[in-house]
Amino acid sequence: MILLNERGEVCECTSANLFIARGSEVFTPPLNSGCLPGVTRALLLDEIRVPGISAVERTILPTDLEDADQVFITSTTRDFLPVSHIEGLKVRNSGNVVAALTRAFEEYRAAYVKRNAPLLRQAL
Repeated sequence: MILLNERGEVCECTSANLFIARGSEVFTPPLNSGCLPGVTRALLLDEIRVPGISAVERTILPTDLEDADQVFITSTTRDFLPVSHIEGLKVRNSGNVVAALTRAFEEYRAAYVKRNAPLLRQAL
């Protein structure tokens, strides 16, 4: 379920953050929209880098969902999940932005675990 704020702007999903891709640009609602600052959302905005793809905060309106090349959600339990339908509306799924970001996220996570494995072992 996609939630809108009091201004009619896209805010988030019930348990995930929402992103849209247009070409090589990726947008997610800003925190002042009322969305929660998800961990995966923050990593995508601040840490994950894919050459040629930029991810930024921007106000998203419901009509932007229809015009997007790709729509996807992020969460710590689902990572990156492409959206195919919104209340019966067929969402376009053109381009490979979600696939590229998913690969970059998986690489980031693997490097993070490898880098921090000694600390994790000590904690156990």
